[in-house]
Amino acid sequence: MLSDLFLLLACRSGQHRRRWFGPLFEQIARRTGHIEGWTFMNYGYARKGLPETCDLDPDEEAERYCAQLYHRVVDGIELDGKDVVEVSCGRGGGAAYLRRHFTPRSVTGIDIAPAAVAFCRRVHKVPGLRFIQGDAEALPAFDQSCDVVVNVEAASLYEDPARFFAEVERVLRPGGIFLFADLCFPHEVPGLRAALAASGLQMVDEDDIADNVSHGLELDAARRSAAVREIVPWPLRGLAKVFVGAPGTRFPTLFASGRLHYRCFVLRKAESTPAPGSQLDQIETAIPALA
Repeated sequence: MLSDLFLLLACRSGQHRRRWFGPLFEQIARRTGHIEGWTFMNYGYARKGLPETCDLDPDEEAERYCAQLYHRVVDGIELDGKDVVEVSCGRGGGAAYLRRHFTPRSVTGIDIAPAAVAFCRRVHKVPGLRFIQGDAEALPAFDQSCDVVVNVEAASLYEDPARFFAEVERVLRPGGIFLFADLCFPHEVPGLRAALAASGLQMVDEDDIADNVSHGLELDAARRSAAVREIVPWPLRGLAKVFVGAPGTRFPTLFASGRLHYRCFVLRKAESTPAPGSQLDQIETAIPALA
């Protein structure tokens, strides 16, 4: 029953998704802030029969498959010396991975949940990495202030994804890159492409990586199931298993059957006269600082 309710909420209109999922993620961050070893909130990525896709530090190995999803999302994109923004950064593992393993000038994680931002600031103390609170549909960033925007498994929960895509186009510098990955049902793909095109961003690449995401969930199943048993009260474990993609629950089953896609996009902002100077360092003045 709870798993059916979760899937129903995930598929409802934007208004209902915002009403339910905003408070949900804030409560998750508040109640699990002491679990510093849990830093990613995605379904992961793995390639069948092939070597692992990225080198990790020993303290990152436990969340390898989640890190590999970020590696896949940015694969082939030059981040050296770039100003990178991750929207809906969650617990900050992805933003920290990008800053630690690539060479961007800066990485800024933005999330709507204040408790998640507080967690990220406490746990991820990496030079050149910062976290601020903000809404994906009204980004706290100036026009043409960053080179790369990353968004993983989040936009499908926004009230108005099209407004978010327009915000991405606004904050990217000319020639900037939008790296976008999310799950969607096959009938939603044409509308998603249309919304991305309406933003003015130019499609560079698109791929369905559902098979790799499904394989990542398979390899990560023991860790995810153990986390549910250790962290979640018994009455909520059925819902939690759906949330983390535990074996036999709806999302792994849908991925494996092809009834759910996992699309990975690369889009580029058209070239034009760049805005003078960098305004990214002013980003934190756009909203009140968190303690």
